[in-house]
Amino acid sequence: MLRRLDEEVAEWNKLDPSHPVQPALHLIAVVAQGDPGRDGKYRLRMDSTLIEKVYGWAKRKNALLFLDVQVGQSTLSSELAFLERFLKRPDVHLGIDPEFSMKDGTRPGKKIGTYDASDVNYASNFLNELVDKYKLPPKVLIVHRFTRKGVTNYKNIKLDPRTQIAIVRIDFVGKT
Repeated sequence: MLRRLDEEVAEWNKLDPSHPVQPALHLIAVVAQGDPGRDGKYRLRMDSTLIEKVYGWAKRKNALLFLDVQVGQSTLSSELAFLERFLKRPDVHLGIDPEFSMKDGTRPGKKIGTYDASDVNYASNFLNELVDKYKLPPKVLIVHRFTRKGVTNYKNIKLDPRTQIAIVRIDFVGKT
């Protein structure tokens, strides 16, 4: 995987040497599950050892690391608190997946979930506070919007220069 990353970075750099590529790795650090698990939240948190391992790969490649969150029946509040020790690093950023936010109690995978603008604002504010507290450069928040209804009230998302928000459409085969 890391060899392929190097090849892709080299190809892009060759196409436009005036704009060097910033590589990034993306780890789903909280994965929605079809089973409730011990705490009934329908999500599995990756072990901190795995997160540190992938962070080490990113550091060796001078890459950013994006930690992605699929909350299942948990909340952004709980999951971001779990990931704070990683997100307070200047080169670790956040991705959130509305399609796995099952606020109505549905099991993940049975229907497509949603976030509201208030959820996106919560994640952005969480990152803003880290930027202030730890004197970090701006953070990046990627919202993977699987469907148009995946982010409700999107016009109410509040922009702030401390966190750059990118809403990315994900199609059915996982390509962006």
